[in-house]
Amino acid sequence: MLTDLLLKDTYIFLIVFGVSLMLTRLVRSFAIKYKLVSRPKDNRFHRKVTALLGGVGIFLAFFIGIVIFMPLTKTTWVFLSGAVFIFFWGLTDDFRPMKPQLKLLGQIIASCIIIFFGISFDLPHYRLLSYVLTIFWIVGITNAFNLLDNMDGLAAGTAAICSSMIFVTSLMLNKDGIGVIALILAASALGFLPYNFNPAKIYMGDSGSMFFGFSLAVISLIGSSQHVSSVIVTLAVPFLILAVPIFDTLFVIILRNVRGKAFWEGGRDHTSHHLVSLGLSERKTVILLYCLSILFGTIALLYTKINLGIVSIFAILTVIVILFFGIFLADVKTYRKEEDLERARKQKQRGNNVVLNTVLLYKRNALEVIVDLVLICVAYYSAYLLKYDGNIPNPVFTIISRSLPLIVTIKLTSFFVFGLYTRVWPYISIHDAISVFKAVSLSSLLSIVSVTFLFRFVDYSRAVFILDLLILLFLVIGIRVVTPILSEYFFASRRKEKKILIFGAGNTGEMLLREIKRNNLLNYNPIGFIDDNKVKVGKKIHGIKVLGTRQVLGKVIKMKGIGEIFLAIPSLPESDLKEITTICSINGCRLRKMGGMLDFSENYEIK
Repeated sequence: MLTDLLLKDTYIFLIVFGVSLMLTRLVRSFAIKYKLVSRPKDNRFHRKVTALLGGVGIFLAFFIGIVIFMPLTKTTWVFLSGAVFIFFWGLTDDFRPMKPQLKLLGQIIASCIIIFFGISFDLPHYRLLSYVLTIFWIVGITNAFNLLDNMDGLAAGTAAICSSMIFVTSLMLNKDGIGVIALILAASALGFLPYNFNPAKIYMGDSGSMFFGFSLAVISLIGSSQHVSSVIVTLAVPFLILAVPIFDTLFVIILRNVRGKAFWEGGRDHTSHHLVSLGLSERKTVILLYCLSILFGTIALLYTKINLGIVSIFAILTVIVILFFGIFLADVKTYRKEEDLERARKQKQRGNNVVLNTVLLYKRNALEVIVDLVLICVAYYSAYLLKYDGNIPNPVFTIISRSLPLIVTIKLTSFFVFGLYTRVWPYISIHDAISVFKAVSLSSLLSIVSVTFLFRFVDYSRAVFILDLLILLFLVIGIRVVTPILSEYFFASRRKEKKILIFGAGNTGEMLLREIKRNNLLNYNPIGFIDDNKVKVGKKIHGIKVLGTRQVLGKVIKMKGIGEIFLAIPSLPESDLKEITTICSINGCRLRKMGGMLDFSENYEIK
């Protein structure tokens, strides 16, 4: 039975994929012939004239697939009515750009069509709330994909991944109807993708991006209401499946608000643009966002098979990491200097944005406190999950709820006392890690004492508090090293032109290498170390290998194309310095000598 179903689904997928591929090619030829093309602009990422109207091929392939392979039930007709309306609304915008208010009106009308015929979030005791949430959800996801369509292949590939995740979820839960719709949508997106992946030969336009966003919003809505009864899961599953476009939309809205720019304006400030500014190619950026979409989709799939509490914890931790990832990306510049000056001028005119800018970019302590609050709750709950093998008895939930406020109060107070919110975490050190260890350990000890004093430790477990200590220690330190790890990884991966060697694999050489990797403004590409200590040869410092002693210096310069050598031995004898200088001179390589960190050539006095 399952094999027959998979064969049928494969047949449907291949047919729709082929139709989408063929129609995209035809639409592209039509668009080029009649000069329906997009030309490069300063606030866009493409650099050449590219055909438009790709959304027409996507929609027609999807429509044909639905008509042929889906029974035309009430749900199918309602969905198609809204999809047809939003497609033509987007197509109108492609030919004659609408004002944002008018575009939003069309999205609300399409949402109301869906609600009027009985499709909404399944919250039976909160009917009005479910309608409001449904409108926000459909309009939000429609705009999210409209904004996500900012780099070759990103929107189409993400739509294909999200559709596939919905299809797999439906397959696991034996809900074939909604799964087939998702499969047809995925096939339509994948048939378009070969022409849209970098370098793109055709763009989908608003007709395609709004159609994808609307369709995924409605499909995930129908699927979640059919599959689960829990309110949390009803909201969480579609949110996780569509996490990447949601994250990008929130990221852009906040960033543009801070910079004094309307969020509906175009710009090179999306998640993808920041990643390219960090040194990734456009293709690698899109593939990375594909991977994130698959990760969140997988978490959503786990809700159908694994304990709700375990998956929820994993989802919360993943969201926190992505939150810090967004903060890290927000510090990366993507605009040119003149654009930055214009943003600053607008911010000055709009004084309210100065306050928002201060809160978001300089007052992150509040965010750290909130994150720690979540981590404390997660660690405590996780300890009980481990204690009871993932199935916590109902009486134990009473114990958790009774003690959790006390635990949170003690631990957050301890974090304040040990100065965890007065540190600059991108520069975390062993001293900072020790402070975290002291804060977590003391707070766990005080928690045990307080629970003993108030509740005489009746029904509580010492094992839970030990597990809580270990989990919280791992989480608090782990979340604080996210930014340094991201910084080192992305800045180290940026393409840098000047190939250098560092002579001296000691403390000074290590500090120099760390600064080169951390400082985004330095255009140096460290190839390796040279050191006269033969014991160090072949070893690595921060991933950079010690290539040999000075005897191989000339050979390494020629083989590796080295332009400069940094001499990181402040106390090198004059005779050795002369020898190294001679080798560099013969091989046409520049030698730069570093002094000690505390060497100052002059004393300056105020007269």
